[in-house]
Amino acid sequence: MTAAAVRLQLKKQHPPLWTRTRSPRAIIVAGAMSKKGYVQRQGADPSVRDLPGAAVGIDLGTTYSVVAGCREGRVEIFANAHGKRTTPSVVGFLNGESCVGDAAADLPAANQVFDAKRLIGRPWRDLHVQKDRAVWPFELVEQAGVPRIRVDVGGKLETFAPEEISAMVLRDLKKTAEDALGQTVSKAVVTVPAFFNERQRQATKDACKIAGMEVLSVISEPTAAALAHGLHKDTAKSPKTVFIFDLGGGTFDVSIVRISGCEFTVLAAGGTTDLGGQNFDEVLIAHCIKDAKRQLNANLTEDKQAVQDLRKACELAKRRLSNMPQVTISVFFTPLCKIYQTTVTRALFEDLCAPLFSTTIAVGEEVLADAQLAPADIDEVVLVGGSTRIPKVRALLRNMFGNGKVLRLSINPDEAVAHGAALHAAKVVGDKVVDGVVKLRDATPLSLGIEISGDRFSTLIKRNTPIPCRSTGKYCNSLDNQTAIQIKLYQGVRPLVTDNCYLNKDFNIEVPPKPKGQAIIDVTFELDESGLLLVTAADPTTGRQAQVQVSAQEAYLSNDDIQAMIKRAGRFRREDQEALLAAQNV
Repeated sequence: MTAAAVRLQLKKQHPPLWTRTRSPRAIIVAGAMSKKGYVQRQGADPSVRDLPGAAVGIDLGTTYSVVAGCREGRVEIFANAHGKRTTPSVVGFLNGESCVGDAAADLPAANQVFDAKRLIGRPWRDLHVQKDRAVWPFELVEQAGVPRIRVDVGGKLETFAPEEISAMVLRDLKKTAEDALGQTVSKAVVTVPAFFNERQRQATKDACKIAGMEVLSVISEPTAAALAHGLHKDTAKSPKTVFIFDLGGGTFDVSIVRISGCEFTVLAAGGTTDLGGQNFDEVLIAHCIKDAKRQLNANLTEDKQAVQDLRKACELAKRRLSNMPQVTISVFFTPLCKIYQTTVTRALFEDLCAPLFSTTIAVGEEVLADAQLAPADIDEVVLVGGSTRIPKVRALLRNMFGNGKVLRLSINPDEAVAHGAALHAAKVVGDKVVDGVVKLRDATPLSLGIEISGDRFSTLIKRNTPIPCRSTGKYCNSLDNQTAIQIKLYQGVRPLVTDNCYLNKDFNIEVPPKPKGQAIIDVTFELDESGLLLVTAADPTTGRQAQVQVSAQEAYLSNDDIQAMIKRAGRFRREDQEALLAAQNV
């Protein structure tokens, strides 16, 4: 092949800075882009080389999601059909058809499903599920101990798993990336909160599979953000300890990462999957509902559309208060044909949300304590998530670390996680695509252990233990003359197993019949970097042993469940395509 032919082939494989999109939808919103019908790439990152194959990084958020990829030394945040780089994590159902993102967010409240990330991998009895259920406009029902979302689809009630709703969002992100790249996207690195348990992580993988993508890796959102900020550069001789504060739309994480060269080691992580920007919105909403009762003697909650409008107005007010001293919230209340209007100052907002602010700082202090570090030991503070734009959050962090500590904001907080996930996708798929080949050494987000008498949880691997790890504990029979001891596996941080996550695994080891407390066994937990847990129970007196392996894949949906959901997802895809063709033929 001649040199000219090689150059031509490379040019075809790697388009220039401005790439013609194949999506006719993108041309409609050309005014929102820098050039008509084109998608812009971010500036070149010298640590990234070409990414072979179509793999992307995805930040599957509670309120908004982002997809990114690496090509020709650049990280691209792909704009959706509306020209926006963030897509609402909302699915809408109307007249038997589904839509995702901005189109879904514009539908009436009764036609929307959102917050799937708050549901995914959780049991029905979860307290957060029951609390959120009271304020969601969609119906939640129980099936086999897990929550399902009931939706009117063309006059017929159907139930969807949270994974299916997330898969619809993921499929839309996949299409966004394919439109930009001009090729099929089949692989992804997806991010999750650091505090997600194995069921939640596996449920997220299942959603990706339903959406038609192979999951290359699941990494924590704070770790992805650290990658995005290039904090691994120039640390070979001078390692850094980084405090990553990730306050997103529906989850909150704090991680402390030690970076030495290209090795990222999570020293400690904490947070909650039930705190984020939405909680600040809910505080404002509750204030307005109470104020409307005083002003109009009316209950806004009786009007679903008014509540939806109020929710949007409060979210917008929260955002504007980051740059303005006060804002006005205005909502039309249909039953009384009246307008509710109020003024909210930044000081009032900060006062109303004081408990939430205190919680975020308390979690940060707890994670520092877990890592046995003081604020002075932190070299960098990285802000991730849209809610870190709130001035009070930044003020509290400056107070916590001292005014001399710079808060790193070099990458858009909304995009940092997807940016880092795209870099990791490049590392996984390609050969030396990222200089130095970053190695991630995560920590266990939750403790691992077994059930003992009294429904108690006995920890073998503590939360925040670096992976891989191994731990052994001694246990005994709880009854006289037992011939076998049952081992049941759990994950969590609560003292009772009923409050923790059962890993769907148990097994027995035979023991000689002895009085209570005299049949001694050794139980060993070994957790490798892939997330595979090997549990061995051994009787040192007889030499008998039994063991079981637990992979994340075994923790949640069966293959039959996933295939059934893929089939149903295909049905909606066909209906959507038919609707699109019908619209084009009008």
